[in-house]
Amino acid sequence: MTDAGSGTVAITGASGFVGAALASHLASRGWRLRLLVRPGSQGRLPRLDSAQVVVGSLGDANALRQLLDGAQALVHCAGAVRGLTRADFDRVNVEGVQALLDAIAPAQRVVHISSLAARHPDLSHYAASKLAGEQRVTGQLPPQRRVVLRPPAVYGPGDRELRPLLDRMMRGLALLPGPAGARFSLLHVDDLARAVGCLLSGDADWGQTHEPDDGHRQGYRWQDLLDAVARLRGAPVRAVRVPGPLLSALGACNELMARLTGRAPMLSRGKARELRWPDWVAGGNASLLGSGWQPAIALDRGLRDTLR
Repeated sequence: MTDAGSGTVAITGASGFVGAALASHLASRGWRLRLLVRPGSQGRLPRLDSAQVVVGSLGDANALRQLLDGAQALVHCAGAVRGLTRADFDRVNVEGVQALLDAIAPAQRVVHISSLAARHPDLSHYAASKLAGEQRVTGQLPPQRRVVLRPPAVYGPGDRELRPLLDRMMRGLALLPGPAGARFSLLHVDDLARAVGCLLSGDADWGQTHEPDDGHRQGYRWQDLLDAVARLRGAPVRAVRVPGPLLSALGACNELMARLTGRAPMLSRGKARELRWPDWVAGGNASLLGSGWQPAIALDRGLRDTLR
């Protein structure tokens, strides 16, 4: 199945890593785009001459009406990944979702980009908020009008979360936060964008929650990632494992600093628990066969794209 389109798709979070890749891909396939962007973030949008830009937030009812007016579908990419309290995450990941659901028209479809973290809401405020956002979508929209994607760790050009870890590996040193036996899935951002395009182009595989990956069954070990980077740099990568108690202590210190400075931390105690979780292997791609999507970018090629 082709992922070409001719309708209008509304996108939230288009100035972010995943949203920008998605907007660029859909534009290249003929979709007309309407992009919601926070004030001051317009400069981070991809350069798409045909896209309409709506400046506002998820709490701005007028902006949401402009965003959704006449659109066939909404792809919700916006999300809060930094925060101190559950309320910090819920403000975007739950209340923002509800605001969109309140604004959409009866015929509009929703692709909700969630996170694999939603499988374990007990680990962190972030994970709990992502699951709660999913539940708003699945509880309020009929199956034919909604689909949830839970990608694993997404990487590619423009990534700012995994990139520091990968850059350090390219210099020959890896600080590994997970336990020795941990396994995790990966997905290149361009493959994720193509998955969304395939879903939007048809009716297959809607009404489900999908956990796509790059096709590497059973995920990767840390050593697999080290070996791939070693092949790319032409030299071994030395691994230093960060003890779990130290990671948690760093998270606690960051939370204390956040209370003093008002700046939301990336590494919190909840994030430390996520990083220490031993199984982040996605469910796989069998549930997406009807859409015609298959991953095309293997790890070695994806790392070259990301680190060049």
